[in-house]
Amino acid sequence: MSTTLKQENKPVKVKQYIIDDHGRKVAAIIEIKELNRLEELLEDLSNIKSIEDRINESTEDYENYSNKRKTQL
Repeated sequence: MSTTLKQENKPVKVKQYIIDDHGRKVAAIIEIKELNRLEELLEDLSNIKSIEDRINESTEDYENYSNKRKTQL
């Protein structure tokens, strides 16, 4: 039994669901290749979130920053 869940234009291919005594889905079996793809997707989303969180931070010229760091040593 193969079921798909929609995510980022590419469906997540679930090979089989594990259900509990009440018939509720509690786990899913997916191929390692699919797991690796999902890990990469999550890493990309995390990176995008980090960029979005920092987009409004003030910027500083590298020379000024470098000079400040040198004087703090």
